[in-house]
Amino acid sequence: MSIVRLEILSSLVEALNIESKRDSIILEQEIGEGMTVREILQRLAVRYERFGQIVFDVRDQKLNEGVNIFFNGSTLELADGLATRLGDGDVLTFIAPIVGG
Repeated sequence: MSIVRLEILSSLVEALNIESKRDSIILEQEIGEGMTVREILQRLAVRYERFGQIVFDVRDQKLNEGVNIFFNGSTLELADGLATRLGDGDVLTFIAPIVGG
């Protein structure tokens, strides 16, 4: 069994409908061999409707604008984007930029 850690920061916590007094949460997800970032995003978007609306468009199979994902501390694009294969112990960090003045 392989486990990926998901670090959900700031306003994205609300998208998972998880009550938390903190501004971040950490989830662990079991993954199958060869699972990609796209596949884990699909899984989360189906399970958490609001996450799908804010983070990942299941219909268009793409990340919504305004959300950044880091893979093991580096921007996801430096790996293989949504096609990045996940392995045991990998960490995905989800950040929504802060907007305002």
